[in-house]
Amino acid sequence: MRVQKAIGVVLLMAIVAAAGYAQSGNAAGPVDDFDFVWRAISEWYVEPDYGGVAWEDIHDGYRTRVQRASDANSAYEVIGEMLAELGNNTTFVIPPSLVPALRQQASQQGPAEQEYAGVGILIGETEGPGVAVLGTFREAPAEKAGVLLGDVLVGVNGYRFTDDDDTQAVTDRVRGPVGTDVTLTLRDPDGVERQVTITRGRIDLRPSVETRVVQRTIGYIRVPSLTMDLIQQVSRALPSLLSTQGIVLDLRGVPGGSPDAMAVLAQWFLGPTPIGAVVTREERHPIPYSPDAIAAYRGNLVVITDSRTSGVAEVLAAVLRDAGRARVVGTVTRGGSQIASIVEMPSGGLLQIAIANYTTARGTVLRDKGIAPDVELDPPDLATLRAGRDPHLDRAIEVIRAGGRI
Repeated sequence: MRVQKAIGVVLLMAIVAAAGYAQSGNAAGPVDDFDFVWRAISEWYVEPDYGGVAWEDIHDGYRTRVQRASDANSAYEVIGEMLAELGNNTTFVIPPSLVPALRQQASQQGPAEQEYAGVGILIGETEGPGVAVLGTFREAPAEKAGVLLGDVLVGVNGYRFTDDDDTQAVTDRVRGPVGTDVTLTLRDPDGVERQVTITRGRIDLRPSVETRVVQRTIGYIRVPSLTMDLIQQVSRALPSLLSTQGIVLDLRGVPGGSPDAMAVLAQWFLGPTPIGAVVTREERHPIPYSPDAIAAYRGNLVVITDSRTSGVAEVLAAVLRDAGRARVVGTVTRGGSQIASIVEMPSGGLLQIAIANYTTARGTVLRDKGIAPDVELDPPDLATLRAGRDPHLDRAIEVIRAGGRI
């Protein structure tokens, strides 16, 4: 929790300072919001050189354009253009007209479901017609019945879907009480239809780690999120992987998590080595690490990333690579490791502003551009995934067998 508390202090300082701007104004129009945004960027934006932008010089031109804008929407587009000069995807404004809908949406979202009654498939719209299976839960009824990634759901229990049936409509027909049967009509990528009858079951949505030995001598760890609970699961399984030739740490799709959990996992491979820091324009907050930690695993290590790898998962990949401890294989990460604060503008609109960066122990600054792998690969196509092949995992294993040489 120590890292999170330090970050919380950073966020609080930015919110309090920015709130002072908001409270000092009487009007609540785009010009007031422009002044608020410009001052907030001037004092709190993470990059003191504004990414090479002459921030002082662009003020008058953009302010004049906001004043002359024909309506509020046009004015906020101009403010957005000014922020775009920074080249930072983490920093943007939300006009006040959009805030009520966002707050209503947030208020309607209750606690995340931990389980549901159904067959255990992930569905979504693809480039082709219809709603397709994007994945199945391990050991779920759908997987056992032979439902495959890429199958298109044509119908349920004799009803054939139309263009008016969206993903939610399909979901409503597939779900049902535990123990009841549902017959799915599926079409494979070759256009061949088939029917499968599945008994609905209880689908557990709680994340869990996956650890196994692949190709007899390679350890594999898949962590869906970097939380202390999941890291403890990994710690219980790690002894079974200590004798392997190498370990693949799969961070594909990991949206982030706790900086403290990230540090614990990193030290299993690094030992008592500094992890890095959270750096604002004014201060540097080291990521706490244990000087008594022992590197539990010293074999070859490869990290797999993809475009959904984000937040402290990106930090973990960069820390391990920067320390010379791991190679990274896969695709460029999302670029979501910057720490941002959301503050209210005088009008009631919102400003999200990047206020801190993670840095590795060797000084590599992680911004919002993503981590480029040592071995960059194309995303696997649907046919490859449907055939059960994982070329990114295969390449990671090749790197391990080559002793980390690429």
